[in-house]
Amino acid sequence: MNTHDNKLLCFFGHHKCGTQWVQGILREIANEMGLVYAHAYNAEIFNYDLEEFIKRKKLNIFSYTNAQYQYVKDLNHFRGFHVIRDPRDIVVSAYYSHLYSHPVDNSDHLKKEREILQKMSKDEGLIQEMEFNRRVFDDMESWNYNQDHVMEIKLEELSRDSYGTFVDIFRFLGIVSESRPTYQERWNHLLAITSRKTQEKFFKNAIVNVSLTKIPYETALGIIYENRFQKKTKGRTIGTEDVKSHYRKGVAGDWKNHFKAEHIESFKEKYSNLLVKLGYEKDDNW
Repeated sequence: MNTHDNKLLCFFGHHKCGTQWVQGILREIANEMGLVYAHAYNAEIFNYDLEEFIKRKKLNIFSYTNAQYQYVKDLNHFRGFHVIRDPRDIVVSAYYSHLYSHPVDNSDHLKKEREILQKMSKDEGLIQEMEFNRRVFDDMESWNYNQDHVMEIKLEELSRDSYGTFVDIFRFLGIVSESRPTYQERWNHLLAITSRKTQEKFFKNAIVNVSLTKIPYETALGIIYENRFQKKTKGRTIGTEDVKSHYRKGVAGDWKNHFKAEHIESFKEKYSNLLVKLGYEKDDNW
């Protein structure tokens, strides 16, 4: 028996917008609930037909981490959340990631970018990354930010209050209790987990597919805690920089420490309206 109602839950993100962090949490949530999870980082993975891919895979939770609205707009019957980040911080984060930490073995595009950055000064590299991430910024600009069934989140607020914001997201998705779980809800959760783990131990394939519609919010908080910045960085605190780590610094507004007048001028020339549309600036006078 499957106790889940087969509703689809989606996460939409963009390059250097905390996607690996969010994915890690969602994978654990899916595992805890006994749900089917999948991730796509480009449209080729779902053969440019997202609806068919999700139906064929019988997905319950799906992450699309270089999200393009053109492939999402016709997707039906789901609830989701969409995470963006200050594009200026994306430039800085992408510069260090593409220079040092991001895997490039399976991407000729990123491999070439790393080779280019290695031959440049940091100031030149930041200008280079503004152009390299053009598609990311175009995707963010063309996104539909007025979907009732999609919760809009800034990475800055997600990082500042990860526990509260993630619980708000999970409540929006309908997978945690709105109030303190009852004894019966906790008991149902324990029985479902025990049944699933027992089947995994003794049978190759589950005889009864036991999934959950909701989990206690303290379980969700525990998963968020296990994916905190300090654990991902083996004890390094937010704000302590390691330029060669994928989790480099974890601080919003770090672009101010790296952008010079030439970078501000170049960014305004390329993306003059983007920051205003995304709500990071009131006008072009920054």
